[in-house]
Amino acid sequence: MNNIVSSEKEKKASIKEYIKLMRSKHYIKNLFVLAALIFSNKIIDINSIYNTLIAFVSFCFISSSVYVLNDIVDMEKDKLHPKKCNRPLASGKIHKNNAIVLVIFLTILSLGLSLFVRRELTFILILYLSNNLLYSFKIKNIILLDVFSIAIGFILRVCAGSVSIDVKLSSWIILCTFFLSIYLGFGKRKKEIFTLKKTASDHRKILKEYSEPVLNQMMIVALSSTIVCYALYSTSNVNNPDMIYTTIFVVYGLLRYHFIINTSEEGNPTDIILKDKSLKLNVLIWAIVCLIILLY
Repeated sequence: MNNIVSSEKEKKASIKEYIKLMRSKHYIKNLFVLAALIFSNKIIDINSIYNTLIAFVSFCFISSSVYVLNDIVDMEKDKLHPKKCNRPLASGKIHKNNAIVLVIFLTILSLGLSLFVRRELTFILILYLSNNLLYSFKIKNIILLDVFSIAIGFILRVCAGSVSIDVKLSSWIILCTFFLSIYLGFGKRKKEIFTLKKTASDHRKILKEYSEPVLNQMMIVALSSTIVCYALYSTSNVNNPDMIYTTIFVVYGLLRYHFIINTSEEGNPTDIILKDKSLKLNVLIWAIVCLIILLY
């Protein structure tokens, strides 16, 4: 009887570790897929909602496969990190071979689902996977290009939502996504240097190329550019001129994030957003206001 109970506990723990390995909490990043649905005024179109949801789920699966792949590649380095050493692969809770099988399964599942929407979506998912393969094996060790590669991933998320409902997004939204993602990327690099200090380059080779003062300057440039691009988008939207008022929430959210990353120990963008009540409330209010303006 005790053996049965023990076996059930191990099974549950194993499932929990696989979910952790897939980084389900990072699915929040895939909300960028919804941008096209929101800003194209198709939020009440059933077919567009269906296609966008399929695109979102497809991106969740492909992003999980990428996270697992990165953990496989960085497994030995993660063992040296004070937090990442607890990850399922680095801690030995999941075997490397099982992780490889999971990568293949998630990739096939993602690409298969995308075919129910449009072939263009499948192509974007392949581009996303290719970009991340290049990142994992080469680009992550090249200064600036490492963060730019991450930014491309976010742009592809926005494009995935766009092709899924066959609409063309404003160029300002694309630029806003680009600058926001490189801002978040530079912020994460800065926090890694601060947290790991002298051992930073042992964990991530590229960190020896960066310095906190330079990253601070880059973050300010990216932050300012994000605000300017969103403001220009909101003022150029002739069909919905009231969108200019949503800029208030965007500026508050960005400055609030900038304050947190410079005054706390937290450096992971996902964790900051999920843990800070003010940020979550601000994003919710921004989304509600956008929907009211765009629909009415």
